This record gives sequence, C-alpha cells and structure tokens, in this order.
Amino acid sequence: MKVALASRNPSKVKAVEEALRILNINGIVESVDPPPGLPPEPMGLEAIVNGAVIRARHALNSIKGSTYGIGIEAGVVTLNSLNVNLDATVAVVIDRGGLITLGLSPAFMIPPAFMKELMAGKELNNVVEEYYGVPNAGKGIGFIGLLSQGLTKRINLNTEAVYMALLPRMPWNKDLYGVSE
Repeated sequence: MKVALASRNPSKVKAVEEALRILNINGIVESVDPPPGLPPEPMGLEAIVNGAVIRARHALNSIKGSTYGIGIEAGVVTLNSLNVNLDATVAVVIDRGGLITLGLSPAFMIPPAFMKELMAGKELNNVVEEYYGVPNAGKGIGFIGLLSQGLTKRINLNTEAVYMALLPRMPWNKDLYGVSE
C-alpha cells in the first residue's frame, strides 16, 4: 500500500513508517511538500485538526495511487481554567472514500515565557532554537526532546498520533467504528 504524507520533515516520515510497522501494515510512505497557506503555529484544537485535515487531503490528492493521505500538525491547546498552554500533535488519516480518522499525541506544557513569544507572532520552533541554541530542533528531537533531555523525542509524539489515527481502521476495530474499507 502507498501512504501519502504532506511533510518532508524526517521526523514525521519516520513516525509514519514506525506507526505502520507497529500495526503490521505493509506500506510505503511517500512525502510531498505541505500545501501553502497553513498557519505557522495553529492555536486551538480545532485549528490544529483543520491543519492536519488540509495536509492529509493534499497528500492524498498529490500522490497518485495512494491508499491513505496523512497529515500531522502540532499546535497550542489552551486550558483557560488553569491558565495552561499545551503543545499537542494531531494526526489525520483520510482515505479515497473520504473517511477521516484522527489521533492525538501526549501533550506537554509550554513554558509561559515561550507563550509570550508565540503570542507576539513568533513560531515555536524559532523560540526553541533561540532558547536552546539548537538549529532545526523541530526536524530532530524537537522541543519535547530538549525539555526531557532526550527521554522523549518528537518522533515519539508523531508516531503516537499516527498510530492512534490508524487504530479505528484496524480489522479488529472496524465494526466498532463502522469502517468499511
């Protein structure tokens, strides 16, 4: 099976490959550039999911013969009642019939000083690079890798989100979710 991914980020490509491996899905991942016009730092769960859906549709339409299109998007989820901001990753899987399944990664708190920078219009990856002095951290271990001193890496969050998005499509779950592939 051919799986289309709307990202050239090596962490995202490897994450999709790993999620397929975990679920014993024999698939080849082909990546394309993401569609233009996506916000650099989506704010709110709806915006993150919307970005992942746009990416997934773009991937599916860009790679001829692909079974699935996958979009992975990270952004900020705010819990106003606790005055907390979380970094969360959403993965969306869409098939040729238009069925969308989605999954989320574990999320982690964004430091308040970083949120001030984001609210001023900076992209999280740029804030992370400036603070840690690590160029292109988002293509490597990611912000979570730096926060956890390597205990968890961005690829882990991406893999979990994709794995969760694929679960409803597994043969043992199709009846539960009404999936008819």
